[in-house]
Amino acid sequence: MAVEPPEKRMKVVPLRLKIQNKISDGERNASVLGRTLPDLDLPAWLSYLALDAGLREGENEIQVILIRDDATCSLKGCSPSELEQLRGQACRTPLGEFVFAEASPAGMTDTEDLFMDLMTLALDAKSVKSLTLLPDGNTYGNRVAERLQELLKDKEAAVREKPFLLTLEKPAVAACFRRDSLVYSLLRTWGVRADEFA
Repeated sequence: MAVEPPEKRMKVVPLRLKIQNKISDGERNASVLGRTLPDLDLPAWLSYLALDAGLREGENEIQVILIRDDATCSLKGCSPSELEQLRGQACRTPLGEFVFAEASPAGMTDTEDLFMDLMTLALDAKSVKSLTLLPDGNTYGNRVAERLQELLKDKEAAVREKPFLLTLEKPAVAACFRRDSLVYSLLRTWGVRADEFA
């Protein structure tokens, strides 16, 4: 009996996420939570995102592609944060191995076109079983959801299950693909409890 290779999962994560600025401004934390939020533990957060996307424990291969503009050198508010620390690195969790790569337009295009092109390539790749997308709403708005809707509208259900879109904003329109809020995974990673909002 042949052994199946680990599932290949791809996450496309734009570095331009302004999560820490939107959610964890120190003064707002102090007034809402009574404490300042720590830096986001990147491996822990990615594990929560993978669980939200449906990944379960096993020998999974999870590729994390950090899409950044040419001027970005770090993930503000994350640990680790420096791209030099992440480039080519990997970490293992009970879910599998997370392997980090980065992509930048390098003056040939812009981050939005690069994000859309990589998303389309991953959707078409047979080796990619699931695609978790975290577009920066400030940069892309609803364009990622609109593009996914366009790409998937005539596809069979199994193909429409492949992408999983996570955003800070509430979905503006109904979609033919999986989507959810990434706020829950952020709150879990920061250790924020529901009773802290009371």
